[in-house]
Amino acid sequence: MKIRCSQCGSARFFFTDYREGQPNVHGARCASCKKRLDSQDLLPGTSMDPITHCLLASQKTVRAPD
Repeated sequence: MKIRCSQCGSARFFFTDYREGQPNVHGARCASCKKRLDSQDLLPGTSMDPITHCLLASQKTVRAPD
């Protein structure tokens, strides 16, 4: 799978870790502009591993009310 920042176009990124008091920084960020990377930053036409595919598909589904 290939990643390119949709904001600045950089292909460089780094992983962040969980810090006390800053729960929203866990994940990956662009090394150039520091934007949080998401599914919009995946290049179309590149292979995606099955686990990532399932996780992205589960975010698009809506659960019925209990």
